[in-house]
Amino acid sequence: MQVFKTFMKILKTRLTSAILYLVIFMVIAVIMADTAKDNNDYEDYKMSISVIDRDNSAESKRLQDFIFSGSKKVELADDTDEVTDAVYYGRSGYVLYINKGFGDKINAGDFDGLFENFKMPSSYGGQLFESRLDSYLSSVKAYMTAGESTENAMELAQTAVSQQVKAELKNFNNKGGTGMPAIFGYYFQYLAYVMLSMLIVTLCPVILTLNRKGVRERTMCSSLTSANYSRQTALGASILVFSIWLLFMIVAIIWGKTLNVKFWLACLNSFVYIIAAAGIAMIIAQFDLSDNGITAISNIIGLGMSFLCGVFVPQELLTGGVLAVGRLFPAYWYTKANNMLFGMSGGVFSTKEYLICIGIEALFAVAFFAVAALLVKQKREGDVNSLA
Repeated sequence: MQVFKTFMKILKTRLTSAILYLVIFMVIAVIMADTAKDNNDYEDYKMSISVIDRDNSAESKRLQDFIFSGSKKVELADDTDEVTDAVYYGRSGYVLYINKGFGDKINAGDFDGLFENFKMPSSYGGQLFESRLDSYLSSVKAYMTAGESTENAMELAQTAVSQQVKAELKNFNNKGGTGMPAIFGYYFQYLAYVMLSMLIVTLCPVILTLNRKGVRERTMCSSLTSANYSRQTALGASILVFSIWLLFMIVAIIWGKTLNVKFWLACLNSFVYIIAAAGIAMIIAQFDLSDNGITAISNIIGLGMSFLCGVFVPQELLTGGVLAVGRLFPAYWYTKANNMLFGMSGGVFSTKEYLICIGIEALFAVAFFAVAALLVKQKREGDVNSLA
C-alpha cells in the first residue's frame, strides 16, 4: 500500500486549501440561511416625502396627517436649493408644495390647483404617491358631495384610503414549519460550486505529484503492477471524495432540525454530483499544471459552470441560450433536481424528473471517468515507449 500511503502524505499538504473553501462556504451558507428565514410579515413600502405647507390651515394639517401615515417624513425648508439637493441626492423622493388657499378651496369644493411638486422625472415612487393622493382627494370630494363636513370628509377619506389588505408570505414547500427548505435549498445549491472547487484544488495536485515523470518512471520500474497502482490511487481518491461529501452532510444534519424525505433525496443528489465532479478533477489532473494553473482552472470551471447552470443565478432568470449551454454540464441537472426538492426557481417536485436528473448526472460521471482513464492509458503508453 505504498502508493496509498504516499497519496495520503501528499494530501495532508493540500488540506489548507480545502479548509479555506470549507470556511468560505460556511460563511456563505450562514448568510444565505439568515436571509432565507421565514418571514410571514409583509411591510408596505414607505417613501420619503417632504411637505412644504404654504397654507398652514387646519385642512392642510389634516392632509399632512394622511400623507405621513404611509410615508417617511423628511423636513425641508421652503428653499429651492435645499429642495433640489434633497431630491438629487435621494434624501427625499418627492416634495409636495401645498399652495396658499388650500383650505379655502377645499371648503368651497374646488380641487384644482391645490399643489405643486418637485421630483425626479419618471419616478415610480412619485407616481405611486400621486395615485394615493388622488384617491384621497377623490374620496374627500365624494364624502363632501354626500353632505359630510370638510373635517369629517377628510377623516373618513383617510380611513378609507389607508385600509390595507393583510398580506402574508407563504412557503408551500415548508410543510414541516421549520424553515428547512428555504435554508437547505441554498445550502445544497451552493454545494455544486464548493464541492467541485474543493476537489480540483485538493485532488488534482495529489494526482499531479504522483504523475510526475520521475515518479512514474520509478513506479514502472518497480514490481508494482499498473493495476495495483491504479487501485491504490483510486482508493485514496475515493476516501477524499467521500470524506468531503460526508463532512458537508454531517454539517447539514447537525444544522437541521427536521430531516424529511426530500432532505435525504438532496443528499443522494449531492453524492451523485460529487462523483461527477471527481471525474472532472481526474481529467484536469492528467495535464501538467502548476499550482497557480490549478487554481485558475478551478475558478474558471467552478464559477463558469455555476453561472451557466443556475447555481448563483436562478434558472428561471436565465435565457434559453444560456440554459441550452448549461445542460451540457452536470451542475445544471444537479441544480434542477435541487430546485424541485426545495421549490426554488419555480421548481415542482416530480419523482420521474428527479430520477432523470440523477441518471444524467451519473452518465456524466461515467463519461468523465472514461475520458480520464483514456488519458491515463495514453500517458502510460507514452512512458513505455520512452523507456523502450
